[in-house]
Amino acid sequence: MVDESSFFAHFMCFEVPTLDGNKSGSIDAKDDDDLGIADIDDSDSKPSAGISPVELAALNEALQDLLDGIQEDFYAVVEWACKIDPLCCISMHGITERYLSGQKADAARFVRLLLGDLESRISTMFARFVDDACHQIERSERNVRQSVLPYIPRFATLATRMEQYIAGQSRDLVDQAYTKFVSIMFVTLEKLAQTEPKYADIFLIENYAAFQNSLYDLANVVPTLAKFYHQASEAYEQSCSRHISMIIYYQFERLFQYARRIEDLIFNNVAPEEIPFQLGLSKVDFRKMLKASLSGMDRSIGAMYKKLQKNLTSEELLPSLWDKCKKDFIDKYDSFVQLVAKIYPAESVPTTQELKDLLANM
Repeated sequence: MVDESSFFAHFMCFEVPTLDGNKSGSIDAKDDDDLGIADIDDSDSKPSAGISPVELAALNEALQDLLDGIQEDFYAVVEWACKIDPLCCISMHGITERYLSGQKADAARFVRLLLGDLESRISTMFARFVDDACHQIERSERNVRQSVLPYIPRFATLATRMEQYIAGQSRDLVDQAYTKFVSIMFVTLEKLAQTEPKYADIFLIENYAAFQNSLYDLANVVPTLAKFYHQASEAYEQSCSRHISMIIYYQFERLFQYARRIEDLIFNNVAPEEIPFQLGLSKVDFRKMLKASLSGMDRSIGAMYKKLQKNLTSEELLPSLWDKCKKDFIDKYDSFVQLVAKIYPAESVPTTQELKDLLANM
């Protein structure tokens, strides 16, 4: 009964002194085992020497008769704790798993069955909590006054508490919950983003950024969360790229459409020297396009900045997004300059460095 008493006390998070009469009631800080579990487990792991199978069966049957009914007490404790705080299941599951792994003696069959059933019940209750939370996430709606979905910061708070309940126990239960939570969160986020396609990328940018910001510290110490952090980072970069490209093409549509026509002809094996003789791509057409696209470049870039800023709710994201926008614009313009040098070698266009200098002052 020593095992059962120690387990129940540990299960209920009580402080229990060691049972060695030579030790004081206080727990020695140098002792790695605060409940004397190691000694108990060591004795349990020894074979039941001198006991025949018949005697062992009789002993187990007697123990079952003696302890039958105690299961309901444990089940009641689990249900009570889960109602108070479902996250208690994490620590209860870890403690049960720890004791279960230590019950190796043949005479402990009843205890193993009890702990196994208890572990299963705890897992079921925690799974029910996770499922309920996931259903709440799936029912989320997009609020025009709130760019970041409420479940993003709530998950960070929940994950912080869950980590506190693990306390060195097995991570499997919690990592499985993280996987289910975040998978549903990302699927729901992508679905809600499509309710307003025009602003979908802005919505994704702000929410994936919020996910990363709220989980930054935990992701540095929890591998499962680190995986989802990187997944959010990739999704954030993809959304940024799409949104920035849209802004650049909107402001300099004529310039890049012209470049795209040339690229299509090159792809279709039209020689570079023949392109200026194609309809709408003559040197005169090129000069008209260039004048219309690049005159008042500073105003066009300013308009690009305002468009980037216009629908962004999270102002703290603007500096980094603007830096990405400038870099992407420079890269696209540099490709255009190289294309011009190949097709219209005698024509003069502002250099990439001139554009960099202009953007550096904005």
